[in-house]
Amino acid sequence: MRARARSRPRRPFGWPEVAVDVVEHLPVLADEVVTALVRGPGWYFDGTVGGGGHAARLLGALPAEARLLGFDRDRAALARAAERLERFGDRVRLVHAPFDQLGEVMRSERLGSLAGALFDLGLSSLQLGDASRGFSFSLDAPLDLRFDDTDGAPASDRLMHEPEATLADWFFRYGELRESRKLAKAIVAYRKRRAIERTTDLKDAVSAVWGDRPHPRKLAQLFQALRIAVNDELERVERGLKQAAEALAPEGRLAVITYHSLEDRLTKRFMSGTLPPRREAQLGAIREGLLEPVTRKAIVPTPSEVAMNPRAGSARLRVARRIAA
Repeated sequence: MRARARSRPRRPFGWPEVAVDVVEHLPVLADEVVTALVRGPGWYFDGTVGGGGHAARLLGALPAEARLLGFDRDRAALARAAERLERFGDRVRLVHAPFDQLGEVMRSERLGSLAGALFDLGLSSLQLGDASRGFSFSLDAPLDLRFDDTDGAPASDRLMHEPEATLADWFFRYGELRESRKLAKAIVAYRKRRAIERTTDLKDAVSAVWGDRPHPRKLAQLFQALRIAVNDELERVERGLKQAAEALAPEGRLAVITYHSLEDRLTKRFMSGTLPPRREAQLGAIREGLLEPVTRKAIVPTPSEVAMNPRAGSARLRVARRIAA
């Protein structure tokens, strides 16, 4: 049974019309997410609604009284989600916002608590395939790398103006690149001669360190580091998880899908209750955790899922439940 299946998901105020090609997007670990989160009526949160794949699976498995609040920083992703979730009508509320604004939206909308929350972190295959934004190092494209093209400066501007030490820190912390200082020095030297505006410009700049044909994994780490820095990803993940945990009703579930070790370590520490706010950490205090892990180890995709969807290969799902009122 679906509630008002003919009405469209409510369009958030200020969300402009975005032209969109409907592309089939396979949600990763969808069966496992449904098993982990579905607990009956209530509000469910999808912090990275993307193409709407996980949201559609959740809504299809939940009773008609259940509602879903979907966030995304990417306007094109929200447009795809609206098309995909249209059949669920007013059971869906979509918001153009980063997931670390969850607390603010819930207070303003007086939504109470959450029965479950999902974060599918990182980069989607739809974004990788968008040749206009530079997420893929294999495409010649403007070096933007922003999830939300209305917020902040693109990666090309950051590369042209950030100090060498800042660039080196990004590459080391977010890309785990041992050549971080050499890469930053090469970029600074390159930008004195010409602008770094496209993905090919960045590859040219780092050829002084890696040569003309670097290993794809190194380029992936470099682009990952820039993307994380430009979008303030890890700090937003920490804030978003905290707000979701605080919004969960007792026994509510939090599910997080990660794709690289930085996200996974952060998520694991948070779910175990050992990620205090920075100020408390500086004072040596450890807050009492709101969550208890449901899964002892991360859930990984089956070989058959990876064969159908290679992007799923690096995915890790962790689940926790709210234990404190």
